[in-house]
Amino acid sequence: MKNDKFILLLLLFIIAVFGYQVQFLSYVLSVLAIVYYIITGELKISNYKILLPLVLLLILGTRYGTGFKIIHIVRDYVYFSSPIFSFLLGTILYKKLTFSNLKILFVTYGTVYSLYFLLQTTLQFGSIFISDTYDTRYSIGTGTPIPVLALFFSIFSYKEIYKIIKNHYIMLGVMILNGVVLYYFSSRVYYFTILIFILLYLFYSFVSKYKQIGLILFLGVFLILVFGVYQMINGEGFLAEKMRNSLNEMFIQEFDGYESIINNWRAYEVFEVFNTMVQAPLINQIFGYGFGMLVYLEMGLLMSTIELNYIPIFHNGFAYVFVKTGFVGVIVFIAFGVNLLLKAKKRLSASGVDKIVFTLLLGCVLTVYFTTLVVNGFFSGESFYFILFIGYLYEMICTNNLLYENKHNNCNI
Repeated sequence: MKNDKFILLLLLFIIAVFGYQVQFLSYVLSVLAIVYYIITGELKISNYKILLPLVLLLILGTRYGTGFKIIHIVRDYVYFSSPIFSFLLGTILYKKLTFSNLKILFVTYGTVYSLYFLLQTTLQFGSIFISDTYDTRYSIGTGTPIPVLALFFSIFSYKEIYKIIKNHYIMLGVMILNGVVLYYFSSRVYYFTILIFILLYLFYSFVSKYKQIGLILFLGVFLILVFGVYQMINGEGFLAEKMRNSLNEMFIQEFDGYESIINNWRAYEVFEVFNTMVQAPLINQIFGYGFGMLVYLEMGLLMSTIELNYIPIFHNGFAYVFVKTGFVGVIVFIAFGVNLLLKAKKRLSASGVDKIVFTLLLGCVLTVYFTTLVVNGFFSGESFYFILFIGYLYEMICTNNLLYENKHNNCNI
């Protein structure tokens, strides 16, 4: 069993450090791990009916004789099934690691990845000190969200992490390191992600401890954060410009020419999806076109070596679900998140688990659905750790709820 746990932690380490560069890593390793735990009898799929909506999406996307290319069909199956495997791996991880050890794992793996990112930066630019985040974003990439979790837990679970590190200077270094790397990512998605976690955590902490006074304190902190974001948006530089253009980039429906399309590519994808689905037969609007469907681009994407006139996936994950599985699929997709939170909330009071666990679960669910709106987050390999965390937290609540009910029933007997 020790070897089993070590291999699992090693797989998670490989995904944390190399998962961004090799996108299929998280999927392949998750599938291998889940198959192993099913064979050994440690994982019983029948216990996770909460995942039925995601299975239904796979069924809705299945078509026969569509004429779509196999490579596009397989790609969609991978994208739609990846959250299932990530979630299940999180439930397995709960049986292997305590919550405190999981926080330590996030901080450790996030910090290692941050060091790896800075090594890439140094090799690329000859220095870790880069003035313009445009360079790091488009030369190395936006990275993975594991440093987000590392920074969050190194701050808000300081005492638990300190028990292992036992050095305030190293703790400070960990926070600075992950903070600097997040800055270099220049990702609005990650900035809003950590903001979601911080706001939810502060709301829980203030209100649960100080009631009405806590609510006033939270509102004060909230206004300060809003002012900080406002100042950042109205500042100068690449990031400020991207922040100002966020809404247009996602939702604008009028384009002046090719340059306007390139600058607002996410919105153009949604525009073409809308055109495709409006002209579609009613049956396809309701149930989608199935896996493998490509959306035609009236204005093709010109790249250095190829020209794309059809695209299989989109930044907006809701549009992605809509094309493949129709209105029914979008409703099922949203229902999964709502149902998961409702069931977790219902079982929380009888589980003995601290309410902060549900707060973190809520933060993860909001994060993956928010990122789905802009970077296909729920179905992207980059969200692996968030969905893994959702599976872990849900398993924690359900397991403790079951233990409570069994104990309560035994007492009645």
